[in-house]
Amino acid sequence: MMSAGASAIKELGLRRLLVAIDGSPSSDLALAAAITVAQRDNAALTMITVEADLSSTPAGLGFITVPPPEIQQDAHRAAEKTLEDAIARLPDGMPATKILRFGKAGPQIVAEAATGKYDAILIGARRVGMVGALQGSVSQYVLHHAKIAVFVTHAPPGDESASREVST
Repeated sequence: MMSAGASAIKELGLRRLLVAIDGSPSSDLALAAAITVAQRDNAALTMITVEADLSSTPAGLGFITVPPPEIQQDAHRAAEKTLEDAIARLPDGMPATKILRFGKAGPQIVAEAATGKYDAILIGARRVGMVGALQGSVSQYVLHHAKIAVFVTHAPPGDESASREVST
């Protein structure tokens, strides 16, 4: 029951969604949520994946024996595959735009959102180890820097169901 003077909360009407895709179960959960909204509200989906710039990672780790251009090419192919796999898992007939960016994921997702083409970002939160806790996560970056609504999903540990049930 509403208190006197309080107004009812209006239902969200999202029409243009930016969905960050990285292939993780939490990312798949964000995609499933985006599909639900797209079907309910006839929203347009844009999926973004960011290919890491491996030239900016620390060199001299000792175990890297592949020349850097080949490593970067592998990263590019993996990013393209992540996007293609997500598109392939959409329900039949559901259109989506795909964007592949290069660099640091957080800033690239926020930059795309800043183009003004979107109402909200849906992104999965990954579990990060000690290094991630010190550096901050992509979802934290997006949450704190985006100028539009951000919805962060977090798949329960061991829950692979979200990643396999996005096609509804």
